[in-house]
Amino acid sequence: MRYWDVAQQLYPSSRGEIGATHWRRLVRQLVGNRFLPVGGETIDPDLAAALTSRPASPLPKAHWPKTMHCIGTLSAGGAERQLVNLMTELARRGHDRQTLLTVYPCEGEGSHYKHMLEDYPIDIRVNNEPIREEGVELIRANPEIVRLIKRLPENFHAWTLDLWVDISLIKPDIAHFWLDHPNIWGAPAALLAGVPSVIMSTRNVSPENFPYLYSPYMHPWYIWLSRCPRVHLINNSHAGAENYAEWMGVDRSMFEVILNGVDLSHLKAAAPRERLEVRKELGLPEKAPVVVGAFRMSDEKRPTLFVETFAKALAAKPDLHGVLMGVGPRLDDVKARAVQLGVDHRFQCVGRRGDLPRVMSAMDVFLHTAWWEGTPNVVLEAQQLGLPVVVSKGGGSADAVDHGRTGFLVDREDDEALAARLIEVLHDLPAWKDKARSGPDFIEQRFSIDRMVDQTLRFQRRTLDIARTGGLRSLPREQIPA
Repeated sequence: MRYWDVAQQLYPSSRGEIGATHWRRLVRQLVGNRFLPVGGETIDPDLAAALTSRPASPLPKAHWPKTMHCIGTLSAGGAERQLVNLMTELARRGHDRQTLLTVYPCEGEGSHYKHMLEDYPIDIRVNNEPIREEGVELIRANPEIVRLIKRLPENFHAWTLDLWVDISLIKPDIAHFWLDHPNIWGAPAALLAGVPSVIMSTRNVSPENFPYLYSPYMHPWYIWLSRCPRVHLINNSHAGAENYAEWMGVDRSMFEVILNGVDLSHLKAAAPRERLEVRKELGLPEKAPVVVGAFRMSDEKRPTLFVETFAKALAAKPDLHGVLMGVGPRLDDVKARAVQLGVDHRFQCVGRRGDLPRVMSAMDVFLHTAWWEGTPNVVLEAQQLGLPVVVSKGGGSADAVDHGRTGFLVDREDDEALAARLIEVLHDLPAWKDKARSGPDFIEQRFSIDRMVDQTLRFQRRTLDIARTGGLRSLPREQIPA
């Protein structure tokens, strides 16, 4: 049972989504914004008017705004970890008005980070669980809202109605959504619930780059929502913000960039004895140079390029060895490519390791070949451990390396340069290892949790100032392509 079922029972004949042809006839200019067709889809004018309305009442000036964060689950992902880092640090600073609303139950793998929140005054809720009587009364008292939500695409109108009920009950000043599906489902719900500030946190690059996550309705609805004055956009890398902006056809300035915050001080490099143990376990010579990588064996990481780059370096450095950690659908391709290139005697895949820092720090150079990344934590971890790195400039990787000091960033289209930079480091390894000692200072400066939390809090409060004064963020008038 979910709130959508309750709404269907109460209003079984309520007018729902209308056809695209009828929508086009209804399109008009609203509140200075032109809601034109995007990807064959147009927005209903009544719904557009509701989404672009101003907050109903002025906001009080409280030290801590009442903030609700919404995400799918608390599984072991990068966005989930950033959300937990943000909420726990704010709680440590005294923020006692935070709610976490998950779309799905936090069970099994979906509860990975939940324990990190439980010692703090954070209200943790699951959408639809339980069905509250006051939520049913809210549906009963707002048939017009139900009617508007039913005009959303059938792909997600039920999710939006469910979220609208819980958001209306929470009554936040700020509704902060994380990842693409919660953004698209939740932002309309928060706008219809009258939330003054709605933040959509985009991660990595646009969902079109990930076919297994992408839904076609995301494109037009990101564009529609970006036109709503109460909606604000952030991304965790400069490259990610540029990619989303290009995909949506909006100005890059509409995105605030807030780099991830990490605490890697617990990572310790392998002691000399441990280093020897790891190398012995993996059959590596004690003093041979070793290139190491660690990532999921999937297309966007380009694992076969890792093998090919290693093979070129091996030709220039005959005593070189290679180790690649990770699992995934391209693992067999990686092994086959090593055989084809005749380097399988010097290259090994060691699967998923629970002692990744220990293994990584027993090697000499870290290589990362991804085409797209959000913020590659493993690249940060390698630098924290003092390894020189050679990294393709894909997405957030461009922010994650102190180029020329802790290693090299290489244009992702230039496979030859990737191998050349790796060979350059290998030929002067002692000097590069000495320079790479600055890695922990670089990570602390650019990726500290305090910096991430301070920047996010300033951004949230700025969005509330806009709502409080009745101002509108600067929007180019012609952003939506016909």
